[in-house]
Amino acid sequence: MFRELLRLLFIAAVCLLCLTSARAQKPLRWGADPSGGAPYVFNDPQHPDQYIGYEEEMADALAAAMGRKAEFVPSDWETLVSALQRRSFDVIINGLEPTADRQKQIQFSKAYYIFQLALTVRKDEQQIHSLADCKQRVVGTLGNTAASRLLQKEGIPIRGYADPVAAYRDLELKRIDAVIMDVPAEVFYVSKSTTLKRAGEPFFRGTYNIGLRKGDDALKAEVDAAIDLIIRDGSLEQILRRWGLWNDAQLELQNPIKAGQRNVDVAYDMTSVTFNWREAVWRLTRAAVVTVLIAFASMFIALSLGMPLAIGQWKGPRWLQWLCTAYVEFFRGTPVLVQLLFLYFGLPTIGLAMPASLTALIGLGLNYAAYESQVYRAALEAIPRGQWEASYLLGMSPLLAFRRIILPQAFRIALPPMTNDFVSLFKDTSTAYAISVWELATAYRELANASGQFLLLGVAVSLYYLAMSLPMAHLARRLERRLQRREAIEAVEAEIAV
Repeated sequence: MFRELLRLLFIAAVCLLCLTSARAQKPLRWGADPSGGAPYVFNDPQHPDQYIGYEEEMADALAAAMGRKAEFVPSDWETLVSALQRRSFDVIINGLEPTADRQKQIQFSKAYYIFQLALTVRKDEQQIHSLADCKQRVVGTLGNTAASRLLQKEGIPIRGYADPVAAYRDLELKRIDAVIMDVPAEVFYVSKSTTLKRAGEPFFRGTYNIGLRKGDDALKAEVDAAIDLIIRDGSLEQILRRWGLWNDAQLELQNPIKAGQRNVDVAYDMTSVTFNWREAVWRLTRAAVVTVLIAFASMFIALSLGMPLAIGQWKGPRWLQWLCTAYVEFFRGTPVLVQLLFLYFGLPTIGLAMPASLTALIGLGLNYAAYESQVYRAALEAIPRGQWEASYLLGMSPLLAFRRIILPQAFRIALPPMTNDFVSLFKDTSTAYAISVWELATAYRELANASGQFLLLGVAVSLYYLAMSLPMAHLARRLERRLQRREAIEAVEAEIAV
């Protein structure tokens, strides 16, 4: 009996040891958006396959304090909360502010950093000294942040960006009037700039906290304890000083913890957004109008360039055929998103800076012109050569024969694929979010991430896209049937005349 009891105790001890070891080896999977830029977490310019940043270093220190190994999971800023809820990672460490709307979806650790907001303008700007001077100005900031919520509350026109680099670059190019960012990002970028300056003193006051799933109370307790530990041993202070982010506000946060206090309350401002369906539908409607305008303008460019490209590739001299083919292969062989980024960020280096909306419609128009040219070329080549010969026998010149005989027949052949391309163009306008164009897909991302209403807003946005594309398809089918009837009537009249 005694030996059996010893054996059971031994087995239990081994199991407990295995569980403890397994728990110690369990990684701390943390999510962040590396495209959001420095100094949080970003690609090391010297080693592009590695990530650096003060939060990357803090995550390593935090995991070590918990007896774990940090494992970084790259994600997108706009979908960090939903990705956490899907268990793509364990925690969010990405300059995350505790907001009232986010607290409905996730829970937060204790604060590890106190931040403020800074307003940045061009050095030659003399009229903007504070946020109150921006009522009639366009201000850039990151979407779904304390800064964006503050701008909405103050009624200041906003231009949303996916990363600080794009915002400050647009400010330098005079596409926007000012940028408002958290001080860590402002310090990293503006301090190195020769064309930008801070407008006034930092304002607002918020905290960075670690985001966790609701119900992960045991993990939250571990994270809170680890934050206290890296504050007490000075690890966090060393990291912040190394990145130039240490200031007096951090003393207010850290000194009580170093003195042994467990619960430290820090005064800060909390932003929030309230979800209103009427306002959401109105914002989606405005974004849909932008989508329609971009689609129609881009298709006009595509139609205007597509036919000359098709004719040049079909009947032009060899050098012109080569140029048209090169154009088509370039725009068909590279992603439209890359083309938009090149036009928006690349052309300014040679002195050609266009507004975001103009860049979007030109970029999409140039891209779709390549596809339309192949539709037209195939339609033109489908017309029998006898049609040309009959036209010449009737005394028509080549240009007149093309306009009266060849083009109408080619148009009937090209109409179905043209309609399909137009419907696709409505959807491809969503790529314009990369250059900060506030179209329908961008509006959906912002509203859904701020409210968590992904399903219902997704249905609403799908209905908007259907409302835009279905009428075009219906009109194209009606036009196609009318052309077919006209062709049949002309054929009958021709037989009668014979």
